[in-house]
Amino acid sequence: MTYPKRRACIAAIAIAACFVASAAARADMRDIPVPQVVIYAGDQILQASLVEKSFSVPEGALKTYVLERQQIEGKYARRTLLPGKPIALSYVKQRDSVIQGVLTKATFEKNGLVITTYLVPLQSGTAGQLVDARNAEYGTIIKALVKPDGTLQIGGS
Repeated sequence: MTYPKRRACIAAIAIAACFVASAAARADMRDIPVPQVVIYAGDQILQASLVEKSFSVPEGALKTYVLERQQIEGKYARRTLLPGKPIALSYVKQRDSVIQGVLTKATFEKNGLVITTYLVPLQSGTAGQLVDARNAEYGTIIKALVKPDGTLQIGGS
């Protein structure tokens, strides 16, 4: 095979490979919810502030982006969401049960012994999350578990 024919053959194979790869990478068009206005970090995501927009969603992105309104109903923006842009699931969160800097009731329970005190969370957190909290009296920092009722649980069982 001569050099020009070999070069033409390689080019044809490359073009065919690109076509096959693009056909395989092609994704289905879907209508997904996107903000119609800027939603700032900390704001609640209201259904009225969302619209549906068609996007080609690759198979790999199906688990990382909001595809249905129910996935974000009543949640809060973790960072600013821009109009017309898809929403990553990592950009939304549940409402914080404890707020950074707000004195919060904390309990320690073990073998029937219950000790109650107040701590200052050093970061906001949702139920089930571990946060750092400072004892206002002594200044010591400890890890505490955020409970669904908005209190903190320290160690124990």
